Amino acid sequence: MKDLRERFEKLRADAAELALMSRRTSDAGRRDLFGRLAEELAIEALELELLIKQQNSSSDFIEPEKVVPLGTRSQRE
Repeated sequence: MKDLRERFEKLRADAAELALMSRRTSDAGRRDLFGRLAEELAIEALELELLIKQQNSSSDFIEPEKVVPLGTRSQRE
């Protein structure tokens, strides 16, 4: 279970980093790529988080303030 939590935290951190990179780059192609990658990793992190929550049956694991918001592409268009 510890490995799943570590993987989850890494996915969430990577998604946040890619979302930040997407907002900071001036190249439109890279902005789109980083945004799509951030969304994919955020979805994977959410799926893994839900799996961990199911296995633990605890309701205190989700931390909404750390979730990467989806739709980064629509915010910058």
